[in-house]
Amino acid sequence: MQQPFEETSHPEARFKDRVRIKAYPVEAKAGLLWAYLGPPPAPLVPTWEPFTWGNGFVQIVFSEVPCNWFQCQENSIDPVHFEWLHSNWSRALAGADGRSPMHLKVGFEEFEYGFIYRRILEGQSEQDELWTVGRCCLWPNCLFTGGHFEWRVPIDDGNMLSVGWFFDRVPNEMEPYKQDRIPYWYSPIKDALTDRWITSHIMNQDFVAWVGQGTVADRTQEHLGESDRGVIMMRRRILEDAERVPRGEEPKGVIRDAEKNRCVRLPIIGRDFFLNGSSQVESETSRQRTPGLPLRKEFPFLTGQPEEVRAAYRRAMGLPEPGVDARSPAG
Repeated sequence: MQQPFEETSHPEARFKDRVRIKAYPVEAKAGLLWAYLGPPPAPLVPTWEPFTWGNGFVQIVFSEVPCNWFQCQENSIDPVHFEWLHSNWSRALAGADGRSPMHLKVGFEEFEYGFIYRRILEGQSEQDELWTVGRCCLWPNCLFTGGHFEWRVPIDDGNMLSVGWFFDRVPNEMEPYKQDRIPYWYSPIKDALTDRWITSHIMNQDFVAWVGQGTVADRTQEHLGESDRGVIMMRRRILEDAERVPRGEEPKGVIRDAEKNRCVRLPIIGRDFFLNGSSQVESETSRQRTPGLPLRKEFPFLTGQPEEVRAAYRRAMGLPEPGVDARSPAG
């Protein structure tokens, strides 16, 4: 760096050598750059189990959402919202008959890296993996459902960056598969022509629900019920952590053991499929999803997937190009 005139008038002062700009440690992992903005020493960036998987197509999707991050994370631990916001609403949008399976039982518990929520839907029992394994919310700002992560990254008090990391296991027939580059893309939250909120995809529906609470949700007007027990647990934990950190204590979920961080196992529905694969990928993927959503062939989570990403996914999965007969040699 140069400092015009200062070096001419007082060369002996070397003023520029005493100027500092604050910097933070950054680490690349799983196709993302992770920055630590807290006091030293920096904890380890978790090597979550899916980051170690092979034979899969990964894509990363960003969206900016104009609301506070914590109300988004609270939504993560509300299992019943899936029945109404996603299942029943998606069925209505698609003109499908009937309604989604109703929740009969929900359960919540805290574990080392966050919270687990469990559910039993109509037609299921306590032997189903939605109850025995469950889904999890990673502390403090991530939802993990087995095949994908959703991080709610604060930009400021009134804006959040949604970061989605999605893993699709390729069929056994396409192994070994090695992805040379993880693609990333930005998903819009509003229709460019009408300025209306997009509601066709799962996470876009979440965005509408989050922002509909206001930039910062007014929690003084709430009436929390049985299905909100997980929300209550999450709020207690963040208030406890807010008191622990000023005392110099560790918040929940920090990893400092390098050996443990080689591969951090998580509750995963359908783990065997992700590890060993299958020739019936479509049916296996449907089996892992929570029942109730209408099936769709395109990327179901966020709108606006670029054609080049869609084409790369189809090649990885061994799917024919649109309009090509899968039985033909070209397929």
